[in-house]
Amino acid sequence: MLIPTAKNTKTITDLREKAVELLDQIQKSGPAFIFQHSKPRAVMLSIEEYANMLEMLEDYFDSLKAKELEEDPQKGGISLAQLARKYHL
Repeated sequence: MLIPTAKNTKTITDLREKAVELLDQIQKSGPAFIFQHSKPRAVMLSIEEYANMLEMLEDYFDSLKAKELEEDPQKGGISLAQLARKYHL
């Protein structure tokens, strides 16, 4: 879990006045927490990190769906062991 620290915490003013510098820092050091009036408002991260997070979420939800299908044969799912036997893997 990411924890806001002095190094990765920025303000709306920082965002407004140093946008390019902030983007470069995010690319090098990871996500930045954006605060407004001492309250967290957003997290900025690189497009690569965002894409990785989406991929991990997709994999996670796919695994949940696969487990659901495997546990309920009426939904058309078969276990990995059954699939390996069927295709001689």
